[in-house]
Amino acid sequence: MPDLPELPVLPDGFIFHHLGCATSSIAKDKPFFEFLGYQLEGKPFSDPVQGIAGCFMVGVGPRIELLENLPGRSTLTPWIDAGLRIYHFAYVVEDLETAIEWARSKRGRLTVPPVPAIAFAGREICFVIFPNKLMLEFIQK
Repeated sequence: MPDLPELPVLPDGFIFHHLGCATSSIAKDKPFFEFLGYQLEGKPFSDPVQGIAGCFMVGVGPRIELLENLPGRSTLTPWIDAGLRIYHFAYVVEDLETAIEWARSKRGRLTVPPVPAIAFAGREICFVIFPNKLMLEFIQK
């Protein structure tokens, strides 16, 4: 068997939280996830700062965050138009600035600086995008 390349390792303290799924309609996509054995976790939310509405679903796989644009907003439009549904991985981290600096050292670019998030009771989140167009969301512990 050939030697496998060494895989990069996330820093200590990064705790996986969810996969972010962009949709043009939560109402239309939610039944599909229910068909897969997922159920709503908590209450749906609306975040005017980010321009999105969403809900978390849990089931047999990783937690999913279904997200749609708020009326008149286009936060998710680039991913929806590109046909990318799963567009971010989210991690709870001890310190946002440390996580951002780690991401920058791996060629990540901060796209959304730390802002309070309704979905996380006002805890700050931020987003970093990498050259492959995948985003990481960091959630302050």
